[in-house]
Amino acid sequence: MTRNEIREAIQSLFAVFDAEVDAPTRECDLRLALDRIALASHFVDVEFDPNAPSPDDVPTTPYKEFSQRLGQCFPGLGYYSVSLDSTDLGEEKPGVGDAIDDLADIARDLQEVLLRWETSEVDALWHFQFNFGAHWGQHLRALQLHLHERAF
Repeated sequence: MTRNEIREAIQSLFAVFDAEVDAPTRECDLRLALDRIALASHFVDVEFDPNAPSPDDVPTTPYKEFSQRLGQCFPGLGYYSVSLDSTDLGEEKPGVGDAIDDLADIARDLQEVLLRWETSEVDALWHFQFNFGAHWGQHLRALQLHLHERAF
């Protein structure tokens, strides 16, 4: 996957939010966009750019705005069951996931990636790579499983 295809995968998520489609189609499109982003995560390998803009120089949409917008886009999504700390067999702890929270966290981080892309492709890719591993990747994977269960 090329760098341009990675950017297109990210942009495909925001296209889902903006599309004028019915709820089932939007959820189907969301599953595809999340799959594209998950696939893209395997093709990013860049070093940190010490000349990159500081986080304060990159504007982001407030979490609450994303949460409200996404709640309107996906009125059927909400809380779901999830297993916490599932890496040790027998040590699973039941938990609750929130699909809208997952989407808002993913969207905020990816919005920052797209904004960073305007000044430095390497910086954008580094933030994509880092935040996938440190934050939104877990949200994405849990949400993918939840959406899969809803669809099938």
